[in-house]
Amino acid sequence: MSSTGTTKNRFVVGVDFGTTFTSVAFAHSSSPKEVKLVQTWPNCSTGKASADQVPTVIHYNRRTGEKKWGYEVVNASSSDALRWFKLLLQDQSKPTESYERDTRSRGAQRTTAGRLNSQLDRLTLSGNKTNHSAFSPSNKTPAHDTAHTLENLQIAPVTVVTDFLRLVRDITKTSIDRTYGAEFVRGSKVEYVLTIPAIWSNLARARMVEAAKNAGFGSHRADFNLIGEPESAAVYALKEIQANALKKGDTFIVCDAGGGTVDLIAYKILQMEPLRLDEIVSGCGDLCGSVFLDHAFEQYMRGVVGDHIIDDLKPRSKHVMMQSWEESVKFAFGNMTEEEEEYYVNVPGMRDDEDNNIEDGCHTMERYAVQRIFDPVVDKIIDLVEEQVVAVQEKGEDVGAILLVGGFGSSEYLLKRLRDKYFGWSSTKLSVLQPPNARTAVVRGALLRGLDGSIVRNRRSPLCYGSRSSLARPKDYNTYWDSERNTWRNGYTDMDKHTKWDQDTDTWRVSWHLNWYITKDDIVGETHSVSMNFFRTVPIPAVDNDFKFTTRLYSCKSLDPPAFKWMNQAEIKVEAVLESDLSGIPRSEFKKTTNARGESFYEVKYALRITLVDEVLIFDRVVDGVVYGETTAKFE
Repeated sequence: MSSTGTTKNRFVVGVDFGTTFTSVAFAHSSSPKEVKLVQTWPNCSTGKASADQVPTVIHYNRRTGEKKWGYEVVNASSSDALRWFKLLLQDQSKPTESYERDTRSRGAQRTTAGRLNSQLDRLTLSGNKTNHSAFSPSNKTPAHDTAHTLENLQIAPVTVVTDFLRLVRDITKTSIDRTYGAEFVRGSKVEYVLTIPAIWSNLARARMVEAAKNAGFGSHRADFNLIGEPESAAVYALKEIQANALKKGDTFIVCDAGGGTVDLIAYKILQMEPLRLDEIVSGCGDLCGSVFLDHAFEQYMRGVVGDHIIDDLKPRSKHVMMQSWEESVKFAFGNMTEEEEEYYVNVPGMRDDEDNNIEDGCHTMERYAVQRIFDPVVDKIIDLVEEQVVAVQEKGEDVGAILLVGGFGSSEYLLKRLRDKYFGWSSTKLSVLQPPNARTAVVRGALLRGLDGSIVRNRRSPLCYGSRSSLARPKDYNTYWDSERNTWRNGYTDMDKHTKWDQDTDTWRVSWHLNWYITKDDIVGETHSVSMNFFRTVPIPAVDNDFKFTTRLYSCKSLDPPAFKWMNQAEIKVEAVLESDLSGIPRSEFKKTTNARGESFYEVKYALRITLVDEVLIFDRVVDGVVYGETTAKFE
């Protein structure tokens, strides 16, 4: 796939696969300004603003296997509908074999409800400065329901994503054919750009690539690419905001507030025409999107009328209530003056209750009640913005503006709260800009990325990456700081416990030394690669399997990662298992050596070159400067 956006006669399709809604935009390279948004979703009324998106919902008929999705499910109000399944791609816990390769075989579906529940317990708003515990998400969310349903159906989350993306792709293809004519479409290549949260782990990104492949999007980097949602939003926003809002040399922060996640990344403008950016610091984010407002509203209603009333609501009645909340309250909050603010939610089937403001199937909400739902979520977003602003300022840069985009980013209340806050060390309030079409900014930016190529020159690594090795015991090793015990320790004392004699090299070596090839905030990208150098010994005579090596890639979130794992084991995580097959390389490339006992072996020296290509880490095998293909990476 062209990274420069120069391929002729092609359609570019941007796909914003969201937690609650998904949107698609497309254009042809011959007329790039004629942007079309897919609106022909099944069972949807075209022409309305809501038709620009389709609900990210799918339903499996347990008896027939038939799939319904989007508005087919929402309008039918099915109680078995699967929602929030995008969040299940992101898993911070230790994986099982169910995620190595996703098939419908029983061996690939060993995901347990307990394991998914431990993952979903992260979907809370911890760390808020104000006590809003009454409106914090409970342990049961639509994602929990989906996890349990998938367990019963024996379907892995990545399979659900695959099925949903395939349905989206089919409708998109039909829409393009209808707009341009099937004959014209056949003469043009179709390239896709799919957006992903910037905070996603490497494992979640790998799952997304797998789902897109299985959904018929083609081959990664040939037919489709991934782009971070904040970068995608920045591409669109900078082209739409007023010309004098930002200029060359300015640094700004993109706050992409979506349905499930909120992502922030800081960029510096290198030039305006053509637009080129540098990432200043690695991004941050969390699970604090607008779906948590929906969940908090349901918890609020349970407090008003009782759990049994909500549990006994018919699916269609509950759907009407939640839809009324979204359209009449969530999207409107902050647009009226405090004196006139009262909000009305349809609650069909509920009895009149004067004490709880329920009359004629309508519940009246006071402003303070809505604000108590919003504030825990908004407070978390403000904390994230503060974190990013301070990180930029610590780099010696000033933040010129915050670009607020995404579905939740169109909230007037969130906009006001951000504009009223002093961030970091600033003595003045930051400019917060909300571009037009903020709800579809991400998908429009993805389309522009596909047409024009990447605008980001340098990216920053969110983690440290390294490998384990043994180290020849140094003659002089000073004290080091033990963060777990909060004290200084003598380096020799602990080193002696991890030192043993190596017969192959005839040296004393220290185990669990960590070679950090990339540290947090280092520049990474297609133009910046880093090599991990390895030394192996293979006894002679050798067979092909002796030249197949497995290496664990370790990661650490700290800016100052430990030199040895035993210094701070809690910080170190296995990021991936790398399988390098060097059996096809001529043996003459490796030096033969004999040790003191007369045993002969090959000295195998090779490197794994790490490159970040379109949001995915790529590992190339390199021997003596020659690339021998990619190494298989199984992310964990």
